[in-house]
Amino acid sequence: MYNPYAVMYDARMTVKRWREIKDGKYDASELYTVCEGMPCRYSSSGQAQTGAPNPSIQNSHTLFCGLDVDIQEGDWVTAHLRTGKIVELSVGECHPYTYQWQCEVKREDNA
Repeated sequence: MYNPYAVMYDARMTVKRWREIKDGKYDASELYTVCEGMPCRYSSSGQAQTGAPNPSIQNSHTLFCGLDVDIQEGDWVTAHLRTGKIVELSVGECHPYTYQWQCEVKREDNA
């Protein structure tokens, strides 16, 4: 299906996910790459200052990508923006719409 919003995807992302692995007698978790180089759009929607004594800024943003991308709540995304900036994001709730995923993402920066 043709995605008319794809023309606005001006960034590329790598999606990573945790999985459980068994190593002999031990259980462990590892972060593995689900997909990389996928087109996306990273949009700012607000920020709030929190924390004491070490103040931090919590930004609330939205990530848009095609329905062909395997993305889920709890994933980690590295987005390479058109400006050259690289942002690390934690994926929250994802909503599938007719042409694209709309995912709430969080990024924490120290003030």
